[in-house]
Amino acid sequence: MEVQSQATVYVASSEQLEGLILKAVRTIIPELASYRKPAEEASDTLTLEEAINFLQAMGYPTTTSSIYSLTFRNAIPYRKVRRRLVFSRTELTKWIEAGTLRPEEQRAAAALRIAQSANNHQ
Repeated sequence: MEVQSQATVYVASSEQLEGLILKAVRTIIPELASYRKPAEEASDTLTLEEAINFLQAMGYPTTTSSIYSLTFRNAIPYRKVRRRLVFSRTELTKWIEAGTLRPEEQRAAAALRIAQSANNHQ
């Protein structure tokens, strides 16, 4: 049993056809815009050179060798992608903020660590 579909033929003026096309384009544009979002999220990803520039712009003077040293000690947030270091702008910002302590806070934290260490050795 063969199913045959009948083609429907519409007659439209050029203005009506233009209106239909505009409506279709306006419908698809938001969908196309959503395809750009993953690319925008990827802009959070930084290469080694971009991470160095970002850190320097944030007031954290650094060099390539110091970044390699920090990654070797796992002291800075990073990922490896195909043997390359990749950094997140968001994670680096949080890392800087977490490591930014006023001198009195640094002294208090050091004193607390010394006191805890002394208590552990008794």
